[in-house]
Amino acid sequence: MSIQNLLTDLLETANDQKASDIHFMLEEGSIGVRFRVGSAMKAHASLTPTTYRQLLSYIRFHASLTLEHPLQPQSGMIKISAGENLLNARVSIIPTYRFHSLVLRIINPKGRRSLEEIPLFSQNAYTLKEMASTQAGLILISGPTGSGKTTTAYGLLQYLRDLGRTACSIEDPVEYDIDMVQLEINKATGLTYDVGIKEILRHDPDVIVIGEIRDAATAMQAIRASLTGHLVISTVHSKNVVGTIHRMLDLGVAPQELEQALVGVANQRLIKAKAGYKALFELCFGADLDEMLSSGYTEKRYRTLEEEYDLWEKTAS
Repeated sequence: MSIQNLLTDLLETANDQKASDIHFMLEEGSIGVRFRVGSAMKAHASLTPTTYRQLLSYIRFHASLTLEHPLQPQSGMIKISAGENLLNARVSIIPTYRFHSLVLRIINPKGRRSLEEIPLFSQNAYTLKEMASTQAGLILISGPTGSGKTTTAYGLLQYLRDLGRTACSIEDPVEYDIDMVQLEINKATGLTYDVGIKEILRHDPDVIVIGEIRDAATAMQAIRASLTGHLVISTVHSKNVVGTIHRMLDLGVAPQELEQALVGVANQRLIKAKAGYKALFELCFGADLDEMLSSGYTEKRYRTLEEEYDLWEKTAS
């Protein structure tokens, strides 16, 4: 089997099994291939070290990763055509003491969902739309890796575009290819989140989507953009709404600026429901957000994820 066919087979199989990631793990004398399905890691196959090195080289080339610095962590996107299907995967390569660790995040171009399809509880879709109805401000979507943050961000984006609002995004990498201005982070050319946001502002969009706020410079640019008449939607890694607020403060955002800019926070988790995976939300918006901000980021007068889960269990039983 050729390396191209091997990669195509892995991506197709992972997609068929609803896997979110493909992990390549060092084992005794071989490289194990495992699929992450939900929270479980499922063994799939083993590769010889020689085949694995060939696969790495193939992925580096087709993901346009540089070969000049093989000992540095690298990330990118690879796209493989399989018949009528286009298979996308986000690439992460980290050199370790014994081998180059590879993880592929499966990106299904058809995996975009409307706001009505994402939440477990329909009223959450209504609240998300209320958040997005504001003309300017910052909406933060938080949760752990694999919780569906990007899908929710794109659901909000599609809702706003249907209302006729213009939009631009900056991502690392671009996960869903749609007909709007989309910038992709490229450190080799100096296009960082910080620089990209400044360039996007010159395009006069109504809505700006930032793939992830992960450093102080990006956090400050997101705040400034939201305070100058733009609606900014971004994702943050945190376990709950209060943690999302503290994450922004840890990145150097002044409390007064955050209170002026923040429109709402949606913290989410994915659970397996009868109709496939759905998102449980902890939503803090409007009066609930005002109370939490005025109380020093501790008040919880809104329904938490734990309360949402308890309600779901009662409904399901």
